[in-house]
Amino acid sequence: MKIIGPRFFTTRKNPGVTTTSLGRRENEMNETEARGKLLMQQHHEFSMYSHSYCRMPSELDAENNNKSASTSDDVDVDDVDIKTWKDQGVQCDPDPLLKENLALRKELENLKSESDKYTWSVKKITNDDVKTKFYTGLPSFAVFMWLFNFLRPKAERMRYWVGSNTEQDTDRQRTSKGSLELVDQMFAVLIRLKLGLFTSDIADRFHISESTFSKYFSTWISFLFYELKSLNPFPTRDIVNRTMPLSFKSKYSSVRVMLDCTELFIQRPSSLVNQSLMFSNYKHHSTVKFLVGITPSGVISFVSEGWPGKISDRELTINSGILDLLEENDSVMADKGFTIRDLLEKKKCKLNIPPFRGPCPQFSPDEVFETQEIASLRIHVERSIGRVKNFHILDGVMPLTMQPLASKIFQVICWLTNFDVPLVNN
Repeated sequence: MKIIGPRFFTTRKNPGVTTTSLGRRENEMNETEARGKLLMQQHHEFSMYSHSYCRMPSELDAENNNKSASTSDDVDVDDVDIKTWKDQGVQCDPDPLLKENLALRKELENLKSESDKYTWSVKKITNDDVKTKFYTGLPSFAVFMWLFNFLRPKAERMRYWVGSNTEQDTDRQRTSKGSLELVDQMFAVLIRLKLGLFTSDIADRFHISESTFSKYFSTWISFLFYELKSLNPFPTRDIVNRTMPLSFKSKYSSVRVMLDCTELFIQRPSSLVNQSLMFSNYKHHSTVKFLVGITPSGVISFVSEGWPGKISDRELTINSGILDLLEENDSVMADKGFTIRDLLEKKKCKLNIPPFRGPCPQFSPDEVFETQEIASLRIHVERSIGRVKNFHILDGVMPLTMQPLASKIFQVICWLTNFDVPLVNN
């Protein structure tokens, strides 16, 4: 058939060929898409597990993951029991540096805990009255902290002794805080007094040098001497009467103070003159002698400065200044060695001492009774001085290096014993 004009050529399509081409093309597209997804998944897995701290999942892990991932989309979340479990497929080991950091921290804590066991501080006696009594001589930890809190304001401003060249500052500002806290410094000094340990021993316990502890000790002894002395003034007549035990009230109610002397062994001086002055005929040794006054209730009320061991009880009483503290009608109880009756009579005071036998072959019954009665009352003097001697720094022979501090050490110990429980309860 012939048509004039534009020519149009039409071709009949083959239905079988068209269907086959479309199916092949669709399959190719699906395969290409699947291949792309597989490559993306492989690339993702490679980038995730290429690090050294991640573990590649095994085939079993992948199978488990596929099973766990095949869940229905229409499941209600409220009906699902949520479990806290870790997927081994994506679980990775911690960073080796993090592991090492945690291990080092744990080791540091253990070493610090072990070090604290061997480093001494006030924690050694915290809330432990038995240890406080053993290491410091104070009756309880509460008393220890009360004393420290009383001293702290001035202790924070004190200047440490560094030798004869130490300069006094008008505002008393501290020049060095040292390597120990103030409470640990006081604790170390009290240990030295109570246990009598060597300087090197205490320095090792507190991890400080010997020179540092010597500085602490000299400074705190002088500081405690002045502060504790102000806490223990010579009691008035009224205070003594109010604390008078019943055993004194019947016959010795006028006793103001009981006197006794005690001596400390010291190293023999090199000077012959000092050797003669310090030698005690009673102890047969070089000594320092102290006069101690005690109230009827057993409290130390007076402590003299240290004097050479050769001095007599009478001379020591005169030089100590105790006579100036007595008032009219007071009485003093002492041992036979105190020949001070004439001195007391000038002050219109009385002396109570055991009677002398004199030319008589034996005591009368009244004298025997009086001797026993005075001895029973003076036992408190021995007990009080016994408390002082429990501070073991006074044991043995005091070296020459400590003699400049001998008087202050002894007086500080005497005042510390007054913090203990009363010797006489009534």
